[in-house]
Amino acid sequence: MAARHVQRAGVKILVRNYRTRTGEIDLIGRDRGRLVMIEVKTRHHLARNKPQDSVTWEKQRRIIATANRYLRELACRPPPVRFDIVEVLFAPGLIPRCRWIQHAFTLSDAGVEWSR
Repeated sequence: MAARHVQRAGVKILVRNYRTRTGEIDLIGRDRGRLVMIEVKTRHHLARNKPQDSVTWEKQRRIIATANRYLRELACRPPPVRFDIVEVLFAPGLIPRCRWIQHAFTLSDAGVEWSR
């Protein structure tokens, strides 16, 4: 559902569930010349916390480390990278709703830099 949501907005999905020993990235896509690393979080619509709140500083660092590993696998010079979150909110008997948070966090937010 999250993949369809961002695809409708023009993101081309390149990889789903990219996994390494450092972590996982739910979706990797391309959007207007940028690589987009997308974390998908699903919650019940009555949950106390927003889904994006579960993407903690530590989780951001793991996503960035995993993205770094992906970038090292590319045969070409990597394009700019953006980190997004797609929240999926569901309620029994209703169609789930998606909320796409572009630029949800940056390298400096997580206190790291790219390592090549």
